[in-house]
Amino acid sequence: MSNIRVEQGLLRGSVKDGVHSFLGIPYAAPPVGERRWCPPAPPEPWDGVRDATSYGNAAIQTANTGMDLGAPQSEDCLYLNVWTTQPEPGNNQPVMVWIHGGGFLNGSASLKIWPGDQLCRNDVTVVSLNYRLGAFGFLTDPDVGANFGVQDWVAALEWVRTNISAFGGDPDNVTIFGQSAGGAATRALLSTPSARGLFHKAVIQSAGFEDYAVVGSPSVDRSRTATTRLYERLGSRDINELRQVDAEKVREASLALSGIFPPPGQVHTPANLVWYPVADGDVMDDKFGGWELNVPVMLGCTQDEARMFVQPTMLYAHPEVRPEDTYTPETLAHMAKAIGGDHSGEIMDYFSSAGTSDYEGIAEVITAGVWHEPAQATLERFAELGRTCYSYHFARLSPGARKTGLLAKHSAEIPYLFGTLNPPEYYEELDSAISLGVRHAWAEFARTGVPAFSDGTAWPQFQPEKPETAWIGDTIGARPLELTPVAELIRASRTPQHSMLARS
Repeated sequence: MSNIRVEQGLLRGSVKDGVHSFLGIPYAAPPVGERRWCPPAPPEPWDGVRDATSYGNAAIQTANTGMDLGAPQSEDCLYLNVWTTQPEPGNNQPVMVWIHGGGFLNGSASLKIWPGDQLCRNDVTVVSLNYRLGAFGFLTDPDVGANFGVQDWVAALEWVRTNISAFGGDPDNVTIFGQSAGGAATRALLSTPSARGLFHKAVIQSAGFEDYAVVGSPSVDRSRTATTRLYERLGSRDINELRQVDAEKVREASLALSGIFPPPGQVHTPANLVWYPVADGDVMDDKFGGWELNVPVMLGCTQDEARMFVQPTMLYAHPEVRPEDTYTPETLAHMAKAIGGDHSGEIMDYFSSAGTSDYEGIAEVITAGVWHEPAQATLERFAELGRTCYSYHFARLSPGARKTGLLAKHSAEIPYLFGTLNPPEYYEELDSAISLGVRHAWAEFARTGVPAFSDGTAWPQFQPEKPETAWIGDTIGARPLELTPVAELIRASRTPQHSMLARS
């Protein structure tokens, strides 16, 4: 056992193979009852020794993915976890704070795919946290408030600032990092004034990029409209009454209005999501008010992002829906128009000349329009603002990734980053080496602000005149950063309101 004292009291964690784990630590009071749709309140102190050997509750899952969360679901969900190999005060290890993904609808820090016990072996202190999801966290009402999930992240960072030195971490060297919704969360914190000074580096993985070229992006208006419809479904506009409504009814209404059900003729993409951090002018601005000038950013994508959502086996489809009934020429044409705008005809011509199947075309146009092109636009925008940025591109294909046809899908880098290469038959010895290289690069970025290859050399800083990226494939090294032909056509469709310059 391992005991540590934090501001609220004494914690008893566990030790295994030299890693000290402290799980299920409350960083805020339970946001239930009259605290529903309120900013997080400070956690209550406790007497005696609090057991910190099991995860705290996961947030209520708006969408059920069937994944084992590793913890019960509850509105009482504001807990975090800490892993360290050097838990003595004064060690001043870099701190890495992980914000999990899941579309702001599902997920939990307790999932088996991202514990911090392996990453912390790179001489960093790792923190992961839960936050409110769906309408519980991202309702937008001018009288009630907005961005409650964002305020949860800030509360967790404030807890880190106050307490992390007791675990051997340095409160003056904190890196926020996250993937998918966690990447969007990291981007959101750059525009959250109350988070300013609470983090010193940021990693944005597979989300949190510029507005999409054509399709609408999450917005205050979209969220307010959904909130009004939520109230209608729940039968009241009285917030005090709504705070007493059964949580399951709120979850059901949140799911119905979440945007995960695509328009007719299309397939779902993360661009449809409604419950999302938005620049409300109070918690979040649109001027990067949380981003200090000396805070570097690392960001990147995977090679085949969309194959997580548009799968060859239709893993996430309804059982009665067959792939051949979904990945049709008509669906491809609809998606090319929705994402490629005026250049959809040229995109279709490109697929035709390349002999691309309907499935492959759908996956490619979504990957290009929702991830690759907006990521490039973000790098260019950040560079124009004088910020220090580094880019990566994850393209490693394990044997399992090839066999399933999922390739380097959305989230493919996660097992490498956290050292959770399971099941073993999905990977080979080379994947273990790539995992070590990925963990080294992320940890060095947290330590110094500059990611490094395994031989100690620095990654190239992003420069618009000669863009380079760290390519993570069968090896890890620098390469030119280039858009695919489809992504270039999507870029040509950018409208003024979605352009980089219009938002600067």
